[in-house]
Amino acid sequence: MASSKPTIFVLGFGSIGAMLASHLQQQTQALIVPLFRSEKRLHDFQENQNAVAVTSLFKESQECVKSVFDRAICPERIPDGCKIDNLIVTTKTYQTKEAISPLLKYLHAGTNVILIQNGLGVFETVTEEVFTTFRPQLFQGVISHGIFQDKPFSFKHAGFGDLKIARLPIDEVHGVVQSLDEVAQDAAKNMLVRALTNPNFVTSMNVKHLTYQELLLSQLEKFLVNACINPITSIVDCINGELEHIARPIFDAIITEALEILKVAYKPLFEYNATGPGYPKLDVHGILERKRLLDFIIRIGCVVNGNNSSSMRQDTLNLRDTEVEYINGYIVRLAKSLGLPASTFKTNQTVETLVNLRLGLNRLRSHKV
Repeated sequence: MASSKPTIFVLGFGSIGAMLASHLQQQTQALIVPLFRSEKRLHDFQENQNAVAVTSLFKESQECVKSVFDRAICPERIPDGCKIDNLIVTTKTYQTKEAISPLLKYLHAGTNVILIQNGLGVFETVTEEVFTTFRPQLFQGVISHGIFQDKPFSFKHAGFGDLKIARLPIDEVHGVVQSLDEVAQDAAKNMLVRALTNPNFVTSMNVKHLTYQELLLSQLEKFLVNACINPITSIVDCINGELEHIARPIFDAIITEALEILKVAYKPLFEYNATGPGYPKLDVHGILERKRLLDFIIRIGCVVNGNNSSSMRQDTLNLRDTEVEYINGYIVRLAKSLGLPASTFKTNQTVETLVNLRLGLNRLRSHKV
């Protein structure tokens, strides 16, 4: 019988990690442990009284909720013999391998690990380069809430979206199809899924527990939102809403190109057809139709999250590495791995180059101040 009070470690305590940890602590019986990657970051958090503040900009009251996490820790301070049974990973995609590796001795085949990140390609990284001797219970999360950090350990929840979760298949290419019975089994018996589907948490974060094929469809949809909003707000240095009436041409070019590549790479999803009552019906081609996607990206990215400053823009402003390699760069790598000609990915390659140019320019200017 799963414990009613699981301990959940949260690796990556930026905007998404802090928001999820705060809501889990407020809405469930779970014991939440922020897991910082270094003793310095842990010290900074402790200097802030182990607290984070999340302000809901989308609410009329713009209420600010403060949460305190006295169990915060870093890998160097985890006791020998400790076992991590539940782990939420919200680090930047390019940091995933480096962040998880020091924790391997505390993880085991029964550990529940959910990856809640932007971009695609992390699945391959963790299965091929991180979990080489054992494989934990892997889950994926796709989040559309808009949130950004305005000062250390203070966050602005700018747009209310949802959190979709699903179990990852053993093989991402051939194991796309899951039954609704498999989802029900996890909801009833899996410790981490039970916490994430707690009714109070479901309401506060708009959680949807799905089959993998449903999640993958949502993941590709969210990926295309990120492929447009994140790099363009970074390149031209603006908040999301400023692009509402002027960004359609560049967004159209990005998604038109990306869709053709994704159709080849994710063929099993694009060919999915529900095989019985125990499987969800999906309108893959309707949801991933170019014009519908363009309207969706403008609405979700520029209207619903109009006050948000994208995570990639925040990275370029704060002179940090970005995740563009796992977003537009992923499209480029995917096309190359499929043997497609350079003409099929020139827009996304140019966008990736311009993001790196913006970051380089910001770093150069910072040294001249």
